[in-house]
Amino acid sequence: MPRTLTKLPAERLTTLVTGILGTDWTPPAAPNWPAVFTNEAVDRQLTVYPDRRNHRLVFIAAAADDPDNFARQRFAKYTPDLTGHDTIDGWLADGDLDVVADALAVILERLVELPLPERAVHVTPLETERELLAKQAQELAAHVSHFAAGLIWSQPVGDDAQQLATLAQGLAHIATRVDELRGHKNTRR
Repeated sequence: MPRTLTKLPAERLTTLVTGILGTDWTPPAAPNWPAVFTNEAVDRQLTVYPDRRNHRLVFIAAAADDPDNFARQRFAKYTPDLTGHDTIDGWLADGDLDVVADALAVILERLVELPLPERAVHVTPLETERELLAKQAQELAAHVSHFAAGLIWSQPVGDDAQQLATLAQGLAHIATRVDELRGHKNTRR
């Protein structure tokens, strides 16, 4: 006797996830993939869909105002036991979802409670080179102090001088790059 589905797979999972998330989250208006839940109070969005190729469920938490920013998303996956079902869709259509409710609750609670990664600060090449130049200048200054102390206390300074020359050469290279990025022409090359 052919089986008649009373609910679509997306509707069944949406109902389960809605029960786990609670009333703070607004479920999607229609049960389709991907199912997108929103929480305006914390500016979050939770996207749920089946990964048919790998037979698992995928959950993505993101900022509601920037949901497509991959760098600000958190992911979770759940691979159910599909015994007796050919596909993830078949399991979602008539599998016993109550059996996995507790496991999904743990996954979802951790996912929505974790803070999202901060917005990436886009650093220009000039800023990167300037920071490196400042760091190398500090290192060079520390070695110059060590070299001067060696001279004053009549200690061997040959190795220190060689290290200073190497640091100075690297510093000159980075300084030239900073000048180029600032638009200054370098007459020495």
